[in-house]
Amino acid sequence: MLDSLEITVLVEDHVPMHGPFLAQHGLSLLLKGVKDGVETRGLLDVGQSHEILTHNMKGLGVAPESIDFLALSHCHYDHTGGVAAFVCSTGKSDFPVIAHPDLFRPHFTVDPSLAHIGVGSADALKKIEEAGGRVILSAAPVPLAEGMASTGEVPRATDFEGPGKRFFTVRDGKTAQDSLPDDMAVTARVRGHGVVVAAGCCHSGIVNILKHVRALYPDEPVEGIVGGLHLVNASEEKMEKTASGIREFAPRWIGAGHCTGFPMQAKLLRDYGMAFTPLAVGATFRVGG
Repeated sequence: MLDSLEITVLVEDHVPMHGPFLAQHGLSLLLKGVKDGVETRGLLDVGQSHEILTHNMKGLGVAPESIDFLALSHCHYDHTGGVAAFVCSTGKSDFPVIAHPDLFRPHFTVDPSLAHIGVGSADALKKIEEAGGRVILSAAPVPLAEGMASTGEVPRATDFEGPGKRFFTVRDGKTAQDSLPDDMAVTARVRGHGVVVAAGCCHSGIVNILKHVRALYPDEPVEGIVGGLHLVNASEEKMEKTASGIREFAPRWIGAGHCTGFPMQAKLLRDYGMAFTPLAVGATFRVGG
């Protein structure tokens, strides 16, 4: 387990009132874990633009070459835009990029019109490898560092979560609804505190993710949750069921933004008070140490 953990928001839909940062629809989180004095740095997602990611990393004093791995939460353009460019910027060969085996499938929506919203052609598997990436595709959890791992594919246990019917893919030459099986999160276990869950968009549902994390680490409490909850257009019923489901895991704190939506943020503020933080570029969460 980690001795300490620090998570910093690199890309998000919002920025503080003062500072050098730029906002853009998307998400990227920097995870810094320390074990026995050794620090490991990894990213969860890269937002939708390498230019924005690079600008904000520079403003936060984060050098690309200091990053040890990249985990991709799912295929959407606002989480995978500029992967190849980022990998190239690290200057490393065999740089680990962890994702689900379905990440590079065709993925599109017709809301309001036909648009491809999955991984772009500039970030195709071949492009990432040519940039120096070693792409590790696994539906099972992947260890990322001491105390950190991907969740792998998230089982769908609840009856109120999931991406709905607005996404499509192509399988065996036929169009089919896309349930986003690639949606996953990253866990970081901190000694004396528990598990921190870092999520991209929770298309599988944050309650499903928490249930999966509990199955992976049954003896560890949930210390905190950070990321997007994708409830921006959710019904009142779905938001309340989600809030109730989260409360069952009793996280000590929550940082939520990006696709979470203001109404759901208001509910989290209601439930957690000052233990809830709306995300913005530069927001930092520290555990242990």
